[in-house]
Amino acid sequence: MKAETIFFGGPVVTVDRNDRVCGAAAVANGVILAAGTEEEIRRLADDNTEFIDLKGRSLIPGIIDSHEHTAVRGMNAAGVDCRPEAVRSIADIKERVREAAARTPKGEWIRGWGYNDTMLAEGRHPNRWDLDEAAPDHPVSLTRVCVHISANNSKALEAAGIREDAEPPEGGAFERKDGKISGVLFENAHMLMQKAAIPSQDEMVEAMAVVSEMLVSEGITTVHDSGGYGPGQLAAMQAAREQGRLRMRLYAMIFSFVDNLNFINDMLKAGIHTGFGDDWLRLGPMKIMIDGSSSGPTAATREPYTSNPDSSGIMSMKQEEIEDIVLRAHKAGWQLTCHAVGDRAVETIIGAYEKALRAYPREDHRHRVEHCAMTDDGLLKRAADLRIVPVPQPVFLYEFGDGYLRNYGEKRGGRMFPCRSELDFGLIPAGSSDCPITWSNPFLNLYMAVNRKSQTGQTIGGEERITIREALRMFTINGAYASFEEDKKGSIEPGKLADLVVLSRDLYHTPDEEIRDIKADLTMVGGKIVFQRDED
Repeated sequence: MKAETIFFGGPVVTVDRNDRVCGAAAVANGVILAAGTEEEIRRLADDNTEFIDLKGRSLIPGIIDSHEHTAVRGMNAAGVDCRPEAVRSIADIKERVREAAARTPKGEWIRGWGYNDTMLAEGRHPNRWDLDEAAPDHPVSLTRVCVHISANNSKALEAAGIREDAEPPEGGAFERKDGKISGVLFENAHMLMQKAAIPSQDEMVEAMAVVSEMLVSEGITTVHDSGGYGPGQLAAMQAAREQGRLRMRLYAMIFSFVDNLNFINDMLKAGIHTGFGDDWLRLGPMKIMIDGSSSGPTAATREPYTSNPDSSGIMSMKQEEIEDIVLRAHKAGWQLTCHAVGDRAVETIIGAYEKALRAYPREDHRHRVEHCAMTDDGLLKRAADLRIVPVPQPVFLYEFGDGYLRNYGEKRGGRMFPCRSELDFGLIPAGSSDCPITWSNPFLNLYMAVNRKSQTGQTIGGEERITIREALRMFTINGAYASFEEDKKGSIEPGKLADLVVLSRDLYHTPDEEIRDIKADLTMVGGKIVFQRDED
């Protein structure tokens, strides 16, 4: 077989078992043909071979983001941008909502995202009265950066069936001001609003197409989609693929912010399980959410928050519910995963996995814990003994790290997302961003795994730093392992899918402090170039 494409002239970082760095690589029929010396690889060329000169830049396997909400991110692109880089105050948010109201037919939803109350000039959440003033004729729902809290106006509360005398659902809370619901909803109360404001099928298909272009421009070729809109989102993913608008590969978790338990039960009744699908769209694990956010903070902790001794976070499910779902799904052949941030939540899900594996032993289950942020050595040893896959987000430390130290204290806050400890215990952490909670930029994520410096320059648990080689494995071969696909992707080896990225620099010779400045210059998926950066 002759090569269709040959990459040469720079380091080919294979991420194979021996972490070889070669001089060239060849691609044919959508897979990697070979990696070796430039002399060896040039022998595979013929008159039709395209040569791509790396010019000293690294070629790496396609980045695998093992936890990202793709449809939610795509929908956000069409919503009101309330991120700290876009707004500085509630007054700024109100002005943006007014602008959205002026171009939106009366009665239709205005959705926004990304506000961070701790970084607003007023130091609080926007509330229903703020948003009523800005858009009295529209239901308005603004999701906080953590996606566990939202600010909503009166029409949105009405649409969600939340009356003034309503009691919050179990595992949720309403903020009240002078006895009145302020429109700020937490955890399961926020999920009521997610159900009311769910996008249409056409909106979700468009969202998938939009986010697909964003991802490949960043060098991300596979996403473990962590859900959001339930069965409608799965249908939108399939429709986007059938329409030729899906540029990257998806490993889709079974999770919905709306009626997740019913979604899970329906999928269990269907009789299928993890692995169903193909190399472009495959069913991943069933996911439950049992506690809150790291930054809210609403994460369920063993000990009270340092910043608030009266709070230890929110558990959004009962122990018996968690164990029941885990047992039934495990027995049915599903990979399981769980949103668990605080150490109380991590301990709970590890215990549920232990019970399920005792009842129905399975050697290669690869059950996961999404975030797995707050742990001690005892929890990590139990996770390692069970071969659980942790899915951390080092990039969270950049935006939220200072808050971790403030809310959880130096010891707990400094050890959030303990990648060094996970590796030392023999775990296989799969790196991820949890975008749109924060940035999907994989090179900022790599930078944070290596440096652990917040955006203010404060080091967050420096003893948990890892090397750039270890960090790259987290975002390539470890991600492939987390989806049972390490024989197909995650490294540059013969026979694997030709999902490749040309970087703007030589990765292994870039100073640690400059890793975040790297970009993807070219992205290839299945042997086809799906993104190429314009030359300056």
